[in-house]
Amino acid sequence: MKIINSSNLLKKYIELYNINAIFSDNLEKYMSLYQFKKGEHLFTSSEKVNYFYLLVSGGTKIVLNLENGKSLLIDYSKPLEMLGEMEIINSPYSKYDIIATEDTTVIGISMSIFSKLIADDPKFWKYLYNSTLNKLQATVNSNIISSSYSFEHVLANYIIAHSVEKGDKILLESTSFNDLSQILGTSYRHLNRVLKKFIDKGLIIKDNRRIIVVDYEKLSKYYIELY
Repeated sequence: MKIINSSNLLKKYIELYNINAIFSDNLEKYMSLYQFKKGEHLFTSSEKVNYFYLLVSGGTKIVLNLENGKSLLIDYSKPLEMLGEMEIINSPYSKYDIIATEDTTVIGISMSIFSKLIADDPKFWKYLYNSTLNKLQATVNSNIISSSYSFEHVLANYIIAHSVEKGDKILLESTSFNDLSQILGTSYRHLNRVLKKFIDKGLIIKDNRRIIVVDYEKLSKYYIELY
């Protein structure tokens, strides 16, 4: 981890994501920019969480370490997700390893300061409530789709929901397709079969560890909208 000493870049991210709208007061003077290299831990399981982060560039993966020594990939994070928000409410120790999947930039505030700043902030708690509700609804929707539709629909929904725009491209960053198959609850072989099917139909292309959407309109035909 390194600190980025650039007030201009900090202001740029605050404006880009309208971060001041999350809080009742302007917290910019408490904020700092931090950069994590690919593979670096932002949080380590069972260790105390010292910072609240807003992810503004790059991405992370969330990994649960099981008692039998195995690890379970839970999900990926992308801008503008919060990291450390649950530790404000629950135990201050992280339940997960949160690892940068690429060079990643976050806005951070010391947790000891942040917990006091937002203690009586209705705007932040409303934002946290809505964010948590959206994540819960996404999980419920994912479970419904996984149990009721073909894997083509499962994969298309995941690509559409987690893709980001970079320049003129819409793409899904992934640390590995093994990880992706684990998240989607299928085998690596079956994932590759369906990816090849999408490639042959001209919907996507694979670029190393990325999936680039070529025909968003046709891919969207596999998308399941749940209400």
